[in-house]
Amino acid sequence: MRLSDYLSTHFYHTDELCQALNIDTKTLEDWQAQSIFPKPSYCIKNQMSCSSYSGLYECEEYDDYYPRGCVNWGQGVIKQKIESSNQAFNLFAQHYTQCLAKLAQQGFIFNEELFGCEIEEHLQQVWQQFLCSKYGVLTQNGLIDEIVAVDIGRLLVDDITELRSKASLDKDERTRIHPAMKLLNKALSHGADHEKQLTLRSRYIDALILKYDLSIK
Repeated sequence: MRLSDYLSTHFYHTDELCQALNIDTKTLEDWQAQSIFPKPSYCIKNQMSCSSYSGLYECEEYDDYYPRGCVNWGQGVIKQKIESSNQAFNLFAQHYTQCLAKLAQQGFIFNEELFGCEIEEHLQQVWQQFLCSKYGVLTQNGLIDEIVAVDIGRLLVDDITELRSKASLDKDERTRIHPAMKLLNKALSHGADHEKQLTLRSRYIDALILKYDLSIK
């Protein structure tokens, strides 16, 4: 798939995002300057050459692309009347911890030790990654529940496989890793063609299926 087709299928360019949120680009830029809203996941520069009856015309065009889940975040910013980065972080942390609680209710077993730090410190790290739109590339839609799914899925897989270093898995480990990989499969992006070998999906799903002869069905 051409990069332009991939982006138009899975992302919103700036105008589409602003239209969906009923805001102008100045508001979007202000949100980003105040660390309330994520930066674009992809910034595209096109060098164009146009030939027509009038002759040859060359120019450069720039487009920014945002994960579609940014609409959900923007709607929350508007609804909650968020005006500062601190308020935005608190909203993000609230959603994140609610998603953690839902996963725990679904039977996923994890604790703060898996994060390698206190939950507050982890939330600050994830918040900064959210603002720079890291998860807009890593997940399917950049939604907070997908971010939590990726974080927990990776932690569980790494814990079971000893950072993916084990040569094989026993029956119990295979049973425990299956729901974690299903969680990742629903959340992780497939990536643009030029990124597929670098994606978390490649490392945490494709490679592990081959290494341990697993299934995510």
